[in-house]
Amino acid sequence: MNVQKGDFVEIKYVGRLDDGSIFDLNDKETAKKEGMDGHIHERTMICIGQRDIVPGLDDFLINKEIGKNEEIIIQPEQGFGKKDPSLLQMIPANKFKEQKVNPVPGLRVEIDQYTGVIKSVSGGRALVDFNHPLAGRTLHYKITITKKVESLKEKVSGFMELNFHLHNPQIQEKEGTIILTAPFPLEMQAMLETELKKRIPELKALVIEQPKK
Repeated sequence: MNVQKGDFVEIKYVGRLDDGSIFDLNDKETAKKEGMDGHIHERTMICIGQRDIVPGLDDFLINKEIGKNEEIIIQPEQGFGKKDPSLLQMIPANKFKEQKVNPVPGLRVEIDQYTGVIKSVSGGRALVDFNHPLAGRTLHYKITITKKVESLKEKVSGFMELNFHLHNPQIQEKEGTIILTAPFPLEMQAMLETELKKRIPELKALVIEQPKK
């Protein structure tokens, strides 16, 4: 079976850079072989065509076969983009003093709600790179579509996990209506419902209920 745009699928993947170093994966066996510590989140569900992953990989998966191991090299334009020189900015030292941060090269900082990496420090100013850390890098992926997801509840669960890091949310389904029990403001209900319906045409309505204290 081949998957198409709009399908919800689970994927297993390993992403490497030109030097062979891993920048992202959800393959526990590979992580173990590479001696990588820390928790590896093995379940990744995406909706093909919705840019849940980098554009080049998203487009590549269209019409691919479930269970087949695939490999692809993605250039920066279809990955995390080229380096944008305008996102290299000189930041005065007093910006760091406000946050009680000692600016040193390599430190990740947040300035005016934007995250960047300090490249150098001199003359009371720091050069900060606000590009994505993988901007300008070529990406090498090994990827397998392990499953096509059909269940409405599973699709909603996968969306909430991917976009809000809400693991194993409490979900009920009643004739196409999803009742989600989660600590979200009720004001978010219309926005969430709109986003979900873009991806899941069979969804009739979304209802958010607050968890019982």
